[in-house]
Amino acid sequence: MLKLKLSNIDFMWANPLTIFGNLSMPLLFSNSLTLIGFILAAYFAISYTKSFYADRPKPKSWLLIVFGLIVISFSEVDQFIISYVIGPTLTEGLIVLVMQSLGIILVAFGTFLLYKEVP
Repeated sequence: MLKLKLSNIDFMWANPLTIFGNLSMPLLFSNSLTLIGFILAAYFAISYTKSFYADRPKPKSWLLIVFGLIVISFSEVDQFIISYVIGPTLTEGLIVLVMQSLGIILVAFGTFLLYKEVP
């Protein structure tokens, strides 16, 4: 009989279609696309900010949006990993919830400040 001495995440990465029920290739694919999308959005926003504003002061609204995208990217990494953990704890769930909420609040407040700047 095969004994799994590896951690749950190691086994899950080996074959995500096996014993975990609803976790399947479509979930893996959609989680991967979301993760890659938010990381690319944060990367491009940071690159744009560095090149466009260069030595000029950066508006607070734009910085809040960029930091919000970064926080949401970290939240997406956590959500991607937590899907493949058997029996995630309440603490892990709360960390993801707080990070996602903080990121959304930062982006929303940043866009509100952008709205207020436009005459």
